[in-house]
Amino acid sequence: MKHLILATIATIGLISCQNGKNTAENSSESSTETVEYLNFGDSTFSIENAFTAAEVVQNMTDDLDTVWAVVGGPITQVCTTKGCWMATAIDSNNNLFVDYDYEFLLPTNSQGQEMIMSGYAYWDSTSVDQLRHYAEDRGASEDEITAITAPVGEVMFKAKGVKILLSNGE
Repeated sequence: MKHLILATIATIGLISCQNGKNTAENSSESSTETVEYLNFGDSTFSIENAFTAAEVVQNMTDDLDTVWAVVGGPITQVCTTKGCWMATAIDSNNNLFVDYDYEFLLPTNSQGQEMIMSGYAYWDSTSVDQLRHYAEDRGASEDEITAITAPVGEVMFKAKGVKILLSNGE
């Protein structure tokens, strides 16, 4: 009986020492920064040297330009109905509208998250009906929706793939 108790205590001691060692190894591994993304669409693009939306818009020289780019920044708006479009900040007052032709949908609660996308920027005009639809999608008031009375010409972005930052190991 004494041998059984001693063997049990020795086994517990060895297991607890083993777990302690793994915890130390795991904590040293987790101190290195890891970056993970949720991927949507074609996520095979490199995230290195991503531009900001402001840099892409500044590089659009005329109405005929189309610029392929990898762009990173915060998601400032997202379609809360389906996740079929989003916007990212150009500056504190302007957003770059991003569409993906229903090739994929983003989570409807992704506003405020950091993302990196690959695709192309282009000049386009958006009709009053479409602008009102987007305002409705983002939850604008009826007054805001009816105040939209003129089409808008602006730089837009067609994303082929989007990566939303999941964690950064902090």
